[in-house]
Amino acid sequence: MQIDHYDILEPDVLFSNEEAIIQGRNGIYDLFYPEWSAGTDVQKSWNIKPQLAFSNHPTLDTQASGWDAEFTRHAWRPDKDMFEDSWKQCYKVIDRTNRFLVNLSNVEDDIFEDAGTRDMIIAQTRAIRGFFYSYLAQNYGRLPMLLEGDTYMDSPYKPRAESVQETWDLIIEDFTYAERILDWKPWKGEYGRITKGMVKNYLAQAYMYNRQFADAARELKSIIDSGVYDLEECYALIHREGYYWGKESVWEIGYPRFSNLNWGADGVHDALWWPAYLTASPDLDGWGSLFISYEFCDSFEPGDRRLEYSVVQRGQQHPYTGEMVTDDQFRTADNMPNNYSLKLWKRRPGSEEVVFNPQSAIWVRYAAVLLNYAECLFETGGDGWPYIQQIRNRAWGGLEHTISQPADFPFDLKVEPVQAPDAREFYTRYRSEKGYTSDAWKVALTIERRHEFMAEYSFWYDLTRTGMAKEFLDCEYPIGKGITNRQFEYQSYREIYPIPYLEIITNREIGPENQNPGY
Repeated sequence: MQIDHYDILEPDVLFSNEEAIIQGRNGIYDLFYPEWSAGTDVQKSWNIKPQLAFSNHPTLDTQASGWDAEFTRHAWRPDKDMFEDSWKQCYKVIDRTNRFLVNLSNVEDDIFEDAGTRDMIIAQTRAIRGFFYSYLAQNYGRLPMLLEGDTYMDSPYKPRAESVQETWDLIIEDFTYAERILDWKPWKGEYGRITKGMVKNYLAQAYMYNRQFADAARELKSIIDSGVYDLEECYALIHREGYYWGKESVWEIGYPRFSNLNWGADGVHDALWWPAYLTASPDLDGWGSLFISYEFCDSFEPGDRRLEYSVVQRGQQHPYTGEMVTDDQFRTADNMPNNYSLKLWKRRPGSEEVVFNPQSAIWVRYAAVLLNYAECLFETGGDGWPYIQQIRNRAWGGLEHTISQPADFPFDLKVEPVQAPDAREFYTRYRSEKGYTSDAWKVALTIERRHEFMAEYSFWYDLTRTGMAKEFLDCEYPIGKGITNRQFEYQSYREIYPIPYLEIITNREIGPENQNPGY
């Protein structure tokens, strides 16, 4: 059979019927994964580098060796590859959403079988744009703003916006539009598509960055009241291989279980990553990208199961593989702590011909909704302690007695009800002992987020957004004390990252004088 070959599909083809338009929307979703190309590991490292690195390493709770050790020293530079990778991928998505939205606006209504289909596709597309602009704003502050009709082909040179507020205003506008249209369940049952819950969460985040806590509380409370989400009964069951869209997942990037997940699969599929290789011990075939600090391991209260569920420490047996971690205190030439996250290391890298792990990158969990709502309550004169207590009770195994022991699960569930120590009482004391000066509720949210979201996607951003970054580092990692050899003074300008060097030298509207201060 002979068919016509097109190097590029023109808009009149792509927007000629509803099926083609939906396929075009799928092409936008595809950019949650970088496109595979020979000679680069960006695709296979994506969602760890840069995402986990940016949101974890500056806290010192997680650390990296080799090329990425500069994050542990707070010494990153504008020419770091991760900055360029994240910037280019985000703007690739924004470019594609802008093209799609402009062309979709010119499509006649009678192309669609259902009158609401166009609005649903627009809502998803605008939410995707809002998500990637949110990520850029969190990391880089003021941005060149590509709007509908702007692409990097016709608008390659744009100055940074006068303020980051311009970006947040667009983000709020996109998410506000989307949350009116989208449903709580994914459209047509297609899990992996954006839902009302995801949009409301990121809309609330945008409000929190703008200190509009009453507006954020409204969005978060609606997520809680929806009844769509709940805490997993056992914390260790959240990050299972092959477990997608559990009841706690508000937004995740799923990596499927393809029939071939061995070397060579990356020439076929884009939706692949190798978290086990990047998070396992170097003694057990890992590559040294995610070590867990001794200070983090020592910070847990007795009874908090998140420690054993989250970390395998020096001299311990890996609960899933049965292998022993060496008893050495440090590993690698950079003297990294010999402790490792269990969230993404569930098997020996490459075992059973599985190089690329079929495991989701869970960006937002219901636990974050509860803690963010608690913050908004405190900021508006309310009482957020009950929501913090919910998180703590689950952490102590307080819900485990309600489910059966899963097969092949290496931990014994609690069989009797248990309750965590009172959060307000504990953190009032902890605040004083550690030397924090912020309110006890702020310390409580900081440490609960620390324990809940290690090696996930939010902790550094929560520290910087709440103004707790310096206080946290000074209290938990004082200079010259402890096992982590912190030597740097805290510099507030590092609360956002530098504009990538490549953008500075190629965008004639952004010169060295436009770089973020301090870099």
